[in-house]
Amino acid sequence: MLIRLSTNASRLHQEETLRLLTDFPPLHVAISLYGATAAAYESLTRTPAGTFKRFLRGLTAANEAGINLRLNIIVTKHNDHQVADMEALADSLGIEHFVYGRITSTYQGTGEVLSAQSPKVDLRKRRDPFTGCNAGKTFFHVDPLGRASICKFGRVPWIQLQQDSIAGMGQLAAISDKLLTRSGTCDGCTIQSSCSTCPPMVADYRSAGALEDFFCQHS
Repeated sequence: MLIRLSTNASRLHQEETLRLLTDFPPLHVAISLYGATAAAYESLTRTPAGTFKRFLRGLTAANEAGINLRLNIIVTKHNDHQVADMEALADSLGIEHFVYGRITSTYQGTGEVLSAQSPKVDLRKRRDPFTGCNAGKTFFHVDPLGRASICKFGRVPWIQLQQDSIAGMGQLAAISDKLLTRSGTCDGCTIQSSCSTCPPMVADYRSAGALEDFFCQHS
């Protein structure tokens, strides 16, 4: 089993945490980076002042401890002017980094964070037209409450594993066929066949009040 740990690094400086990660090293520890300055970083985290300082403290401690790190640079409307600076920070520490411009729903399945998408990131040129996927057929998602759904975006309807057991998973294929069609999400669009955004993601963007340009190349 290969373990990947995702964190904001705020507690990576703690002695017990560092000991665990060095005694039982994961494949890598992915640290999210939300800005190159405290102002940009904390305008997104919206937590009391000091989160950027704690991030830097944890990042530095973990790097000095020799833990295999990578930085996930999360591009939002709060920091899209600092992408080069964030990459420079990663390079100065010799840490592998990746730039992510496409915001996705939270782990709870809610979409309010989608409104943080940077208008400078052109999502419409990112992928080929969406023609379906195997969500609910060859893979699925289960939340901490035991609710199985076709994927992290298509959360409703779900199968309650504690009640329906594994046998209930057979229902996911039919749920997938229904959720992955564009009827009900893009009514009236005559060029749906060239759209690159999957229907559950369209629904999430709309529920978050995100700008249509973020998910619709035909807007």
